[in-house]
Amino acid sequence: YNYPLPGVQHEQRQLPKDYMVESVLVTVFCCLLSGIVAIIFSHETRMAIQRGDHIHAESTSRKTRVLVLFSLFFGVFVSIGWVIYVVVALYFA
Repeated sequence: YNYPLPGVQHEQRQLPKDYMVESVLVTVFCCLLSGIVAIIFSHETRMAIQRGDHIHAESTSRKTRVLVLFSLFFGVFVSIGWVIYVVVALYFA
């Protein structure tokens, strides 16, 4: 009974990305707090995909992506700020 009917289009939806690797990397290299929250949301995305809840999986995937980007930009901002501070402290002190 699972044969496709002729003339009926079946839409194949792509599964949302869980961003687990990115979450772990930004946790280690950029921002610990928001990285840990991103790992939690990433795990929640994986669990939603496994149980077939694609709406919840897409929602948590978007949240994870935002947290990963925030962590990345925050880490880059802090690193650049630290380099500027060190250069100013060494040459103008």
